[in-house]
Amino acid sequence: MEVACPSGESPVVRVNFEKKGWFGRRSKMEKAMLVILFCLVVTVIVLAVLLAVRSVKEDEEDICVTTDCTESAAMLLNNLDTTVKPCENFFDFACGTWRKKNIIPEDRSSQDVFGLLRDDVQVVLKNLLEAPKTDKDIEVETKIKDMYSSCMNQDLIEQRNISVAFPMLNELGGWPVLGSKPGGNWNESEYDLTQLMVKLIKYNNKPLIEMYVYTDVKNSTVRVIYVDQPGFGMPGQKYYQKGRDDVMVKAYEELAKSVMMAFGATEQTATDDTKAMVDFEFDIANISMAAEDRRDSNVLYNRMPLSQLSENFTEPADVKFKWDDYITGIMMMEGVNITVNDSEPIIVRAVPFFEKLFGILQKHGKRAVANYALWRIMKNRIYNLDESYQDLITKYNKVLYGTAVPRARWRTCSSYINSNLGLALGRLFVKEAFDEESKKDTEELIRRLKIAFNELVGGNDWMDDATRNLAKEKANAIKQKIGYQEILLNEKELNKLYINYTIQPEKYFENVLGIINRISIDTVRQLRTVVDKTWWTTAPATVNAYYNSVLNRIMFPAGILQPPFYGKSQPKSMNYGGIGVVIGHEITHGFDDRGRQYDKDGNLEQWWSDDAITRFKAKAQCIINQYGNFSLPEADGMNLNGINTQGENIADNGGLKQSYRAYRDWIKQRGREEAQLPGVSYNHNQLFFINFAQISKSASHMRRENAINRILTGVHSPGRFRVIGTLQNSPEFAEAFSCPKGSYMNPNKKCGVW
Repeated sequence: MEVACPSGESPVVRVNFEKKGWFGRRSKMEKAMLVILFCLVVTVIVLAVLLAVRSVKEDEEDICVTTDCTESAAMLLNNLDTTVKPCENFFDFACGTWRKKNIIPEDRSSQDVFGLLRDDVQVVLKNLLEAPKTDKDIEVETKIKDMYSSCMNQDLIEQRNISVAFPMLNELGGWPVLGSKPGGNWNESEYDLTQLMVKLIKYNNKPLIEMYVYTDVKNSTVRVIYVDQPGFGMPGQKYYQKGRDDVMVKAYEELAKSVMMAFGATEQTATDDTKAMVDFEFDIANISMAAEDRRDSNVLYNRMPLSQLSENFTEPADVKFKWDDYITGIMMMEGVNITVNDSEPIIVRAVPFFEKLFGILQKHGKRAVANYALWRIMKNRIYNLDESYQDLITKYNKVLYGTAVPRARWRTCSSYINSNLGLALGRLFVKEAFDEESKKDTEELIRRLKIAFNELVGGNDWMDDATRNLAKEKANAIKQKIGYQEILLNEKELNKLYINYTIQPEKYFENVLGIINRISIDTVRQLRTVVDKTWWTTAPATVNAYYNSVLNRIMFPAGILQPPFYGKSQPKSMNYGGIGVVIGHEITHGFDDRGRQYDKDGNLEQWWSDDAITRFKAKAQCIINQYGNFSLPEADGMNLNGINTQGENIADNGGLKQSYRAYRDWIKQRGREEAQLPGVSYNHNQLFFINFAQISKSASHMRRENAINRILTGVHSPGRFRVIGTLQNSPEFAEAFSCPKGSYMNPNKKCGVW
């Protein structure tokens, strides 16, 4: 085929062997779009690879592998029993393995996380008290070391035997059961019940009348005299309702009889006098107000002048008791010296009791009453006598609490000093074992918990606006004390606080009496002083927390700001599930069935509307019924006392809800979840509830005797039900563990106040 070429070019034959491809047939616009698309695809692939690499890196970063996280993970996992499903029984799930691994020591009636932490604190105290005295010790440090030394000197205590108690018994007029033996020589014709009761106050012993000086609950800036029904020789009123043939009553009688005989009484006299004495004690218990009837503070506030006591509560002539001489005698004790007259205001907290007391005194006669009064003081002092008396009390405690052996001596001695000279010992403890950062962290937790509580108040549908606003004001007004008192850092002021305490290294029994006397005098002499609402006396080495309704104040001593309740490096989920719930618990006490009766300044006053009170009581009744239907296997299936435990149960429920809300608010502000613990498959919402269960006195073993005691006398529900009852009422818990509606841990009916 020939082709003519223009422009003089030579003619050439061209054969087109090229076949155009798909891309080659595209227009320029299409080609440009395809190039752009190709670049986008490559970019996406590259980004995907980079994100995948980064994701792996972030997954590694989202697991906390520090020593603290590893220890926290190990602690949590070692307690869990994963053979139990969380929604079937969270207590057994969270604490089951702990319970299998930990047995109750022979000297204990129970074992729980609080007990273990107290053990750790006591070891620290032991080491501090046993450290040699040095020139650097301030005066109070020397005193507590001398006190500890006198308590630990059991050889000398044995040598001195019961003779150390005779001067005290003689001062009190003699113990009738001892006849003419030392410590006896009681003379009925010289017997004066009024003077005996005055002298017993010196030893902080109040067998018939609980008289004390405390803040006036209707005017929390001043102090006033209170009189109330007394405590008993056995742990509580309900023990006397068991009857004379009950094994615990018989053990109590046997203890009294054995102590009397050890002091020199004949067996027959001890037997007869013990029976008469316990008969009297039964009658005292029977006329006392029940705990269930003492939850309304207004019922317990009956103000009257001193002159009216004799008019309202007549004293038969042969009883030998005069109200005016009794109050005046106490106020004129050496070291007190306060003048009172007939117009002195007295708050009577148990009117029904005092209306019947003097008839009971007349019925039983002078000897039974005098024997009982001196028995009560000697029962308290058994622990300060030689080993043979420890054996007697151990035998009794075996029946009452199930404990087989006495506590180690060093534990007894360090506990006594912490309970009675706690600020002095606290100075050493704080320097040794308290991290100042925990104070700042606790302050921040309290701030967040208050916000959470106010949100709950603002969101409830049962309060009127006026009561709701006042509740928020009270919550905001709650004061806080954390760690320790500033006076501990002031050597001069701390020494001054204990200047009247005389400690003799070789006279343990006298040291104990001297401390008791000093505490009694210091308490009574406050009558005319203005209440210092900044002052607090809780020992820093205490493993507990408190709310004071009259001061509207929460307190968290250094002793409780330790793992697992709090750790500066443990996950926040655990801190909020630990000390956070404790803080919320104490805040809620200001709004439980008793705390709600006090306003933001700590005064007993009705600041709620009638409608709000009615609605509150209905919600509280739900809590009462729920917990009252729980039965405790360790106590032979006895049901809990829903009335007496309602305050603590309301606080448990409110504290959990507040702290979980505060934790989630913290996460929201943080913008991301916490790093997972190594080897732990549970997320932090779940860890919050797990740690709550493991620290809420929940992983506790109880001996049968102790379980019965807790139901008969306790205001706290046993640990098992502090966990189960609280979580059954928590929608947040049910969501965290995906518990089906209607399951044991997510019942259809839930109770809640706050």
